[in-house]
Amino acid sequence: MTTAPNRPASVVNGVALLAAAAGIVIQVLAGVPGFPVVPPGPIILGAAGIAVLVVRRRWAAVVGVAAPLFILVGGLVEGSGFDRLADPGTVWPFAGTASQAAGVLVGLGAGIVALVRKPSGVRSPSGAAASTSGRGRRG
Repeated sequence: MTTAPNRPASVVNGVALLAAAAGIVIQVLAGVPGFPVVPPGPIILGAAGIAVLVVRRRWAAVVGVAAPLFILVGGLVEGSGFDRLADPGTVWPFAGTASQAAGVLVGLGAGIVALVRKPSGVRSPSGAAASTSGRGRRG
């Protein structure tokens, strides 16, 4: 049996992925050039965000890290997001790109925390509650 990921971090991860998906939709609606007719980014991030929020399994947390990492690498390779972030005068393209960037970065960080950190109250194999801070140990 696999343990469920850290729930508060998973919620932040899922919401951030949905914010990133919304940012891409804003860019498409604002007429930012270079997007295909049906951009895959909002579909990938939206599906990952919903999975992270609804499914309390380890594989969903892995998806919550893989999706923003995939979008981050693609955005860095493509590179035009930097120009939109440097020009806040074009309000909607800037807002969409900022929302996408913040959502991807926060989502990636929260997803990593959800995978690495055990949720509070998780029992160790010996039956004792796992300590997350190290306090209360007997020496």
